[in-house]
Amino acid sequence: MEMRKIIGIFLAVCFVLSVTVASVSAAPWDKDKNKRDDGKNRFDNDKKKFDNDRKKFDNDRKKWDNDRKKWDNDRKKWDNDRKKWNFKKHGNDYKRWNIQYMKWYQMYMKWLFGYNKFFGSYHKYY
Repeated sequence: MEMRKIIGIFLAVCFVLSVTVASVSAAPWDKDKNKRDDGKNRFDNDKKKFDNDRKKFDNDRKKWDNDRKKWDNDRKKWDNDRKKWNFKKHGNDYKRWNIQYMKWYQMYMKWLFGYNKFFGSYHKYY
C-alpha cells in the first residue's frame, strides 16, 4: 500500500511538472523582457507598410509620366503627318500610312485607358 502512495505522489508530481512545462512553452516569447510595449508601437508596422506602398505607387506614377511624354511626342508626330496628308492625293502610300496610323492609334488608346485607370486609383488615395 505504501508503494502505491509513493507511485501516486510521483505521478501527480510528474503531471504538475508536465503541465507547467507545457504552459511555459506555449507562452509568447519576447526577445527583450525588459521592454514594455503597452501597444505604443502597434501602428509602426502599418505606417512602414503604407510608406512602402506609397513609394511603390510614386515610382509607378513616374513610370507612367515618362510613358505619357513618349506617347505625347508620338501623337504630335502622327498628327503632323496626318496634317500633311490632308493636302495630298490619297493613293496606296496613304493607305499604308493610314493602316500604320490606325495600329498606332489602337495601341495609344489601350495605353491611355491604362493610364487613366492608374491615375484614377492614384488620386483616390493621394
